[in-house]
Amino acid sequence: MKRFLCLLMCVLLLCSGSFAAEEEEADLQTQLETFMQENNLTDTNFSMSYYNLSTEEAYAFNDTAFLPVGTVWTLPLHMYYYKQETLGAFDPPAEHPNEVYTINGLTLEDCRYHSILRSDNAVSESMREQLGTAEEYQRLINEEFGHLDANSLPTEYLTGLRYSAAFFMNCLKELTTHEEYYGTLTKNYSLVQTGNGFAGYGKSYSLVHILGEEDDSLCDVGIVFAPQTYLLVCFTSAKDGRSILAQLNALLCTYVEEHTGVEATTATTRDTTRSDSDFILSSPEREDHSELLQWIVYALGGAICLAGTVALVIWLLRRHREKEKWRDT
Repeated sequence: MKRFLCLLMCVLLLCSGSFAAEEEEADLQTQLETFMQENNLTDTNFSMSYYNLSTEEAYAFNDTAFLPVGTVWTLPLHMYYYKQETLGAFDPPAEHPNEVYTINGLTLEDCRYHSILRSDNAVSESMREQLGTAEEYQRLINEEFGHLDANSLPTEYLTGLRYSAAFFMNCLKELTTHEEYYGTLTKNYSLVQTGNGFAGYGKSYSLVHILGEEDDSLCDVGIVFAPQTYLLVCFTSAKDGRSILAQLNALLCTYVEEHTGVEATTATTRDTTRSDSDFILSSPEREDHSELLQWIVYALGGAICLAGTVALVIWLLRRHREKEKWRDT
C-alpha cells in the first residue's frame, strides 16, 4: 500500500509539473495576445518573433510574412562579409601578398565605416552589387540565414528586398552563436544605437538593435541583455509604431524579470552619439603593426641623432686641426 501511495504521489508531481509548464507557456502567449488586441494589431500590420537564449522559450506571430525593412537589410550583408573575411575569402593571392580587397576603391573597413556609422546606403548597395544581381544576392544570403527552400522563395523576397521575422531571427541566432565571425560587427552596431523602437522600453538593461523604416512600416531587430538575454524581431505598420515597439519590449522584459526574480531600475540616459574615433575599423584577423612601426620610428630617430653627433664631432676635430696649423704658422 505504501509503495502504491508513493507511486501515486510521483505521478501527481509529474503531472503538476507539466501543467505548470503549460500554464507558463500560455501566460506569455496570453499576454502577447492581449497586447495585440489592445493595440489593434493583426497579421495585416504586425509580425514578430521572440526567442530566449537561456530557456529557449519562443513565440512567433505572422513571422513568415515578407515585409519592408528599411536599412535593416544591411544586417545579413555585413554578417556575410564578416564571415567570409574570417574564413579567408578576401586574403591576397600568393603572387600578390600586398594586394588589398576593395569595393569601388574602398577597403572593407572603409565600407563598414560608411555603411554602419554613416548610414551611407550607396556604399551598402555597392557591397551588395559586388556579390551579384539583387536576385543572386538574395539567394546567396538565404543559403546562409534563410528559412525557405531555394525553390520556394517568393517574388517579394527575390526582387522586392522584403524579409520576414523568421529570417531575421535566424540572423540573430547566428550572430549570437558565432562570436568568432561577428563579434566585431556586434560591437560596431552598439556604437550607433538609437533611443527609439525597442530602446524606448524604460528599462536599464543594455541592448543592441537596428531600427529601419520604409513605406510607413517599421522593422526593429535586436538583442536585449535582460536577466535572461533574448532576441526580438518586430515589424509593424500600425499607428504610433515606435510606441508599439517600445511597449512590446517592455512587456517581454517584465515577463523575463518575473520569471527570474530580477528587476531593473529605471533606465538611465544612453549616450547615442556616433563617434568616429570609437568605431572599430580593424578586420577580424588583421594583424596590428602599430608597435613595429613605432619601433621603426624610434630607430630612425636614434640613427639621425647618432649621425648628427658624429658629424658634429668631425667638424669640431677639423676646426681644432685648422687652429693648430694656424698657430704653427
